[in-house]
Amino acid sequence: MVFFQDSDYLTDNVIDKWSKRTQEEYIKVAGKRATDLKKLQLSLEEVLLRFREAYGTKTPCTIRGIRAFDHIYFEISQTGTQFNPLDIAPDMGTSYDLLALMGVYPRYVFRERQNRNVVIVRANLLPRKNVMLTGILCAAVLALFTRLLSGWLPAPVRDGYLLPFVSGVFSKMTSVFSELATPLVFCAVIIGIVGMENLSSFGKLGGKLVKRMMLTYGIAMAAMLVIGIPMGLVTGMKSAGGRNVFSDLLTLVLDIIPGNLIEPFRIDNDMQVIVLAMFIGGVMLGLGDRVAKLRQILNEFSLLINGMMVAVCKLLPLLVYFGLANLLIGGRISHLADVSKIIVISLAGAAITISITVIRTLKVTKLPFKRLYEAQLPSLLINLTTSSQVSALPESMKCCKEKWGIDEKLTDFSLPFGIVFYMPNGAIMLGSIVWVLADMSSGAVDPITLAKLVFVAVVVAIAAPPIPGSAFAVLPILFSACGTDLSMMPLAVIVGSTVGYLLPAMNGYCLQLELLMSAWKSDCVNMPEQGHT
Repeated sequence: MVFFQDSDYLTDNVIDKWSKRTQEEYIKVAGKRATDLKKLQLSLEEVLLRFREAYGTKTPCTIRGIRAFDHIYFEISQTGTQFNPLDIAPDMGTSYDLLALMGVYPRYVFRERQNRNVVIVRANLLPRKNVMLTGILCAAVLALFTRLLSGWLPAPVRDGYLLPFVSGVFSKMTSVFSELATPLVFCAVIIGIVGMENLSSFGKLGGKLVKRMMLTYGIAMAAMLVIGIPMGLVTGMKSAGGRNVFSDLLTLVLDIIPGNLIEPFRIDNDMQVIVLAMFIGGVMLGLGDRVAKLRQILNEFSLLINGMMVAVCKLLPLLVYFGLANLLIGGRISHLADVSKIIVISLAGAAITISITVIRTLKVTKLPFKRLYEAQLPSLLINLTTSSQVSALPESMKCCKEKWGIDEKLTDFSLPFGIVFYMPNGAIMLGSIVWVLADMSSGAVDPITLAKLVFVAVVVAIAAPPIPGSAFAVLPILFSACGTDLSMMPLAVIVGSTVGYLLPAMNGYCLQLELLMSAWKSDCVNMPEQGHT
């Protein structure tokens, strides 16, 4: 069903008009499921500007809004010889690579019969409320029910048929998640590093913002350790083989350096894959436009992996069912109360991180806490009710631009960038989940393993794409780094789904403060009533 259509020449006024009109029409059609308005606006404006760059303003362009089943998308098209306008890369404030990181992937097709070049931009819809969490909890209940029913079965049937079937399916599913996680993180790290060149348009300010974000990652990991170490989750300073911890640290450093480009993938060494991705990304960043084609290939490969991950993440409830049933029927769950340590570390670590961020902001700006809190309250409430930073993005933009007076261009870039890059509380949750489960499955970890866990938790938190369940899909990388039994993954998903509902609000709250601090220190704030310029 076509719900909106218009044709015109791509002047600045037309692009601005279509940008507003498409959002209005989308809201009418999507209703309460409308979301990601800023992403839609940025994506459509990006595509329209690329059409104008490719074809000029002498030929009319057509835009259509289409609803098909449970999908809404916009088609932008123009007649002419076959040419993909997405290959055009004008110098604009918001990069196409950043939109790709946010999960916006315009798709080009050429319709020969009509002689039209068409770019399709999909508009997201809010999922049915708590579908993933509800599915996971239902899977857990069904697994408990299966365990009760298995008690009525004869032991030869239960142990010879039911348990091998459940265990085999779970093992196969975890293998799929594990195989997808490695290339996903590999591509995400490279694309993320290469995309850092977009910060150059903001000079030192962009670099300072990233440094502040990384400082908060350090604070978050320190908070996790401060809460977790007193719980007895780490061994002493000697390794299992009796060697000194510093010898093990040297071995770790040497072990993470890959010998060639293929070996890390062949032996499935995730630490080496991450280091290799960081090295390749750094080199590509230095080469700039000379490797533009390679960047495009990586973007398209990342799109493929993300699409596969989206499909696989829908199977998370099934993974939880088979995994938990495997643990219950096999009688392999003991000390289940220790799972509560994950909740304590996650929430207490997040509280410390948020408190330090607030204190830093108050120290930098000298503003009263009440003024900061009242400005952030609307976006905070949206974050808490929807568990989505993207849904709260328009209100977050309003807070930063209108209530705090932060430079508009800086806000338009930094908030979408931060939604992708800034996940310190997510790193705490992922790290604490694997840390506690490692202790439950094989005993307390040694300091070297804990150091690996901290490093990989930060990388995975940054690299995991903003799609439901993706953070849990990359858990096998963390499990591997910490030597945690993969059979514990269902517990990780169940606990993480409940605690994780609060993470977007926590990260979004801190992200706005990080932006305010960076802008304030760089004199990019013109706050109403304060007169600070």
